[in-house]
Amino acid sequence: MKKKWIKPIACALVLFLSIQCLTGCFDRRELDTIIIVMGVAIDKPEKEEGYEVTIQIANPSESGGGGGKTKKESSGSEPSEYINISEKGKNINYIIREMQNKMSRRVYVAHSQCIVIGEEQAKAGVKDCLDFFARAPEARMTDLLFMAEGKALDIFSVQSELESFPSTMLVKMLRNQELTSQAPVITEFEFMNGMIRKTMCPVMPIVRILEDEEQRRMEVDGCAVFKNGAMVGKFDEAQTRGMLFIKNKLKAGVLSLNIEDASITAELRKAKSSVKPHLYEDGSIKYDVEVEATVGLGDQTGTFNMAEPDHMPQFLTAAEEAIKAEIQNAVDKAKEYNADVFGFGEDIKRKYPDQWKSMEDNWDAIFPNVTVDISIKMKADGSGRITKPLTPEDS
Repeated sequence: MKKKWIKPIACALVLFLSIQCLTGCFDRRELDTIIIVMGVAIDKPEKEEGYEVTIQIANPSESGGGGGKTKKESSGSEPSEYINISEKGKNINYIIREMQNKMSRRVYVAHSQCIVIGEEQAKAGVKDCLDFFARAPEARMTDLLFMAEGKALDIFSVQSELESFPSTMLVKMLRNQELTSQAPVITEFEFMNGMIRKTMCPVMPIVRILEDEEQRRMEVDGCAVFKNGAMVGKFDEAQTRGMLFIKNKLKAGVLSLNIEDASITAELRKAKSSVKPHLYEDGSIKYDVEVEATVGLGDQTGTFNMAEPDHMPQFLTAAEEAIKAEIQNAVDKAKEYNADVFGFGEDIKRKYPDQWKSMEDNWDAIFPNVTVDISIKMKADGSGRITKPLTPEDS
């Protein structure tokens, strides 16, 4: 073969092989053949075994059709942008297939944003009801998980003036928790990863419905603690933030302080933490939790000028004590539930792998007796645009 033909033939072969790697559209799904699931709620039926599953789907026609029941409560004649459809059964996959029998379009779960689990189902266990979402090829592991106080399906009927879908509103509310750090942001993958670890206990943020005379609204704060796949207790918002401090997942937040005659808000603007385990010869374990935080003066009441340089040490000390109290409360509550939500066992496993082999099976007996030493370094970060309280000046 002449040399001048080698290059063209090689290029042709590369081009031919590249074409074989291109994907086609043989498995495409047109929008008019599917119904897009925005969120899933899972409850425990009151009088039977199995699950009650509610899916929230987008209503493409906004006519309230599609075989479901609309939840537009503000006006009975006004069409809803979503439809909630519920079904009961012994397995999640079976329930979804039963729903399919009643709809002209195929259920499509790839765009689901959240999975909400009712409190009774959470107490009974979540391992089996999440099995479907881990196996289904279309289901993504990025859904945000929630534990609902009461029934999960009720969450999907709470209206919002700002969002079209209750499920979307719920997800955005949790994302905004970065401003307060009073609830953890937990994906399906993160929860399952924690659940399959022998000594680690995963958590879910808590959502509840608040009612007054005029409206119903959601609230997201605190977290539910799970052990062996079932809920064993709850952390309040302060304990949840203490847990996030230890796990180095705190983004921001506010602390309420009282100094002299002033009620003060301290803004947590930066936080970084580390956990260092120590295993001693007598078998005792100590964890050094070291936190570096930056706080700024958010606002204050009274006439005591917190922004004066001479008063700043009081401000930093009060903020340090508040953070230390939240971390200690989280540790005490976790010990009460005997639930290692911090991953302390994993820290020992990484640093002392050989010793961990004999400790792993006894971690439930060891964890409540570990010692946690908390040290905090605080930095000040200004007082905003003003440098003293809004009080009349002396003439």
